Amino acid sequence: MVAGDLDTLDALIADTALYIHSTGEVDTKTDYLAKLTSGQFRFATATAQDHRVTELGSAVALTYRIQAEVVFPAGSRQISARATAVWRQFDDGIRLTLFHSTALQPEE
Repeated sequence: MVAGDLDTLDALIADTALYIHSTGEVDTKTDYLAKLTSGQFRFATATAQDHRVTELGSAVALTYRIQAEVVFPAGSRQISARATAVWRQFDDGIRLTLFHSTALQPEE
């Protein structure tokens, strides 16, 4: 995502995927990729830590803390969130099927 490689991102996301932003906004794969393509936002930096993996049969849920700088046309914003990404095995490979993030309060 930071590299802006939308072709690879398109291949990694299932067609039926949902992306739930830390703001509560929900995007389909098509919506999410269109926003990235149009420059509505982009990730300047992103790091993940505190990874946990839960196996779910033909899927796996990854939970982690993400820190990112997201750039919008009006400026950039620092994001701190707890995220869950569900990856599922399909006949032709593994794909992201659900991403959900919850904004964390700034540490004092």
